[in-house]
Parts: sequence; C-alpha cells; structure tokens
Amino acid sequence: MNVSFTNYTEYGIHNQAVHYCWISYFLFTILSSFIGDSIILLASIRYDAFKLHKAIVTIMQHMAVCDLLNSFNTALLLVTMISERNNLGSFLCSVRGYLPYYTYPASFFFTAALTTIKLHIVQYPMHAHLWTKSKAHIVCATIWICSLAIPILCLVIDKDDVQFNYFLYTCIYGFSAEAHKIWRPVIGGFVSVVPNILVLVTTTWLIFLAKRATNRTGDKVKWQGLMTVIATALVYFLSVLPVGLLRILEPFI
Repeated sequence: MNVSFTNYTEYGIHNQAVHYCWISYFLFTILSSFIGDSIILLASIRYDAFKLHKAIVTIMQHMAVCDLLNSFNTALLLVTMISERNNLGSFLCSVRGYLPYYTYPASFFFTAALTTIKLHIVQYPMHAHLWTKSKAHIVCATIWICSLAIPILCLVIDKDDVQFNYFLYTCIYGFSAEAHKIWRPVIGGFVSVVPNILVLVTTTWLIFLAKRATNRTGDKVKWQGLMTVIATALVYFLSVLPVGLLRILEPFI
C-alpha cells in the first residue's frame, strides 16, 4: 500500500536532538564512503596495490564507483535534511527520486558477482586465467545496463511521479500508477532475492573452502586473500542492504 508522507506536521522530525543525530549519521556515511572508495580507486588504478586476481580488483572498482553514486544520493538527502524542506529543485529532486532504484540493485549484483567469480576461481584454479579484466568489465557493464530496468519502467509509466517525503526527508518516486502493481512484485522480488541468495551461498562456500585449504596446507596467503574478498563483500552488502530493500519493497510493507 502506498502512503503519502508529504505533510511535515504529521511526519516530519520535530525533535531537534533526533534531527541533529540523523544529520551527523548521514555526514559520517558520506565522508567515510567517499574516503574509502577514493582510496580503493586510487590504490588499484594508479598504484596497483591490491594483490588479488585482476578480475576481482576490477569488480571492486565498479563497486566503489557505485558506492560513490550512493554517497551522492545521500548527500542530496543531507541537503534536504538540514534545510527540513525540498530545496533541490525539480531536476535534482527527480535525480534523487530515480537514482536509488538504479544504484541499489547494481550494488546487490556487483556483490553477488564478486563472491561468485571468486568462488569459481578458488574452486577451479585452472580456470582462473579465463577471468580477464576485459571479461570482468563486461560482467560489470551488463550489471550497469540491466540495473536500468526499474528507472526506465518508472520513466515510461509516469515520469513525474516524484514527491518529497517527510518520513525519509528526501524526494522519492511514488509508484502511484496501477501499472506498477504488475511489474514490481516480479522485478522487485528478483532484484531483492536472487543476489542476496547468491551472496549468502557463495560466501558460505568460500569460507568453507578457505578453512579446508588452511587446515590441509596451512596456506595463510590464500586464506588472507579469500577473507579480503569476503570482508569486502559483506561490509559493502550490509551497508546497502537495509536502505536498498526498503526502497525496493517499500510499497509492499
């Protein structure tokens, strides 16, 4: 069920302490993401600092770019949170309404691609050379393109259905048209469930393989490499999962 949160008196944050806590939280999120993602991109592109498989590093670079887009999203939210009103203008408000439905699905699938490809490399080391940087870029480009599905559907069905929401203190897409009830359960469910299951299964399998390799051969280097990928995937996945699922499944909650 769609609920409108456009009334400040009823849905806005009136406790200043709570208001400042949210501002501090979003500011910390933006700064930490920007610094972390910038370090990843600089270290991997200019200095080649990561001693990981090239395909894995390539996917991590795309994840960092996607996270920077999420940080831009959050920065727009911070602006409206500070001012307690919609002062973004029509264009930026529309960007804020559409962009999360592009970046969050992409985030889910980038994480799933990271753990799945790493699992294939570990499980079949003789095939590791097949995962070149070019193939990793193709996988990531496919994710970027396919993630456009939800924003494009929203544009086609009702491009102007963007409103300022005082519950979230940001511009959101309203999904008011009846046509959204047809496709959202299918695509929204697919985007929410499939990558989550892939990450859970592949990460569990990677941990099992890493422990087995360490117990048998004492290969600490292999264990460290696996744990780097696992930690990256889990931290990134958990950071976008709550908000991503909220945005995708919000009309059905």
